[in-house]
Amino acid sequence: MYKLYWAAGTAALAPQAVLEEAGAPYEIVALDLQRQEHRRPEYLALNPAGLVPTLVTDDGQVLTESAAITVALCERHAETRLMPEPGDHDRGIFFCWLFYLTSEIQKAYKPYYYPQRFSIWPADAPNIKAQARRHLIDRWRIVESRLADPGPFLLGPQFTAADIYLVMLATWFEPKEELLAMCPNIKRGFDLAAERPALRRTLEANGEL
Repeated sequence: MYKLYWAAGTAALAPQAVLEEAGAPYEIVALDLQRQEHRRPEYLALNPAGLVPTLVTDDGQVLTESAAITVALCERHAETRLMPEPGDHDRGIFFCWLFYLTSEIQKAYKPYYYPQRFSIWPADAPNIKAQARRHLIDRWRIVESRLADPGPFLLGPQFTAADIYLVMLATWFEPKEELLAMCPNIKRGFDLAAERPALRRTLEANGEL
């Protein structure tokens, strides 16, 4: 059985959704971030960065980094068809968009939620947060253009784990309804993805529906 170290509102949502899609048995180990449970020595022994999520596989392998865990689970559960197989023409495109989401959009949320980390001057925080929001919108508009044609998903009609990642990151926008209103193509894909029973269960478990 898999063991997923998890906290609501974190990047644990994507691996959890893949586990749900696969119907794989897993145990949730909920971490209270407010109580700094992700900084305790026993957790740092698994994930030295103190980040969430961490996955311990059924054979004892420890995996960190949400996108890496997501890909590993897709490979372990190829029957889900959540990632193009080796040799598939769309496999490279899948990785292009997954890496864009994690390196450009996921990373861009940091100065939005933690502006105080990006300056030694507390008075700078509001401006950092405002600029981060503008940058996020610019990054999301590139995804919006991708989904315009053919859509509704990043690989056209094929739903993949990249779309799960997109849904997760869309829920981080405050409020997500504003992002979906600005980006109708993202909203279309988000709504279709949320109709999938496994992803709906995951969103509900994370308080997003």
